[in-house]
Amino acid sequence: MTELFSFTRRNNELLFTFCSPPAYFAIQVIAFRRKFKVSPPIISGPPEFERIFRAQANCSEYFPIFLSLLWVAGIFSHQVLAAFCGLIYLYARYQYFRGYAHSAERR
Repeated sequence: MTELFSFTRRNNELLFTFCSPPAYFAIQVIAFRRKFKVSPPIISGPPEFERIFRAQANCSEYFPIFLSLLWVAGIFSHQVLAAFCGLIYLYARYQYFRGYAHSAERR
């Protein structure tokens, strides 16, 4: 699993904790672009790169909806509950990204 990512697992977790998730996912795409020598704007390449790129795109597509719902829930509902649900969502997205990055045979 750690061979997929350019950073160590500990650094991955720290980066995810202190940066926004879209930034973390984008950094992973950048690292894989460099690793497999896939220049922007090309989005096709080795299957490993395509899985990372697609996982990043999937997560980025839903992030604005997540922020909007989190903001509305914080205003009209209990803020602590909204924050807790937001943390659960972010953790689930991180696990989704890591799982999607592996080949289908290893999932």
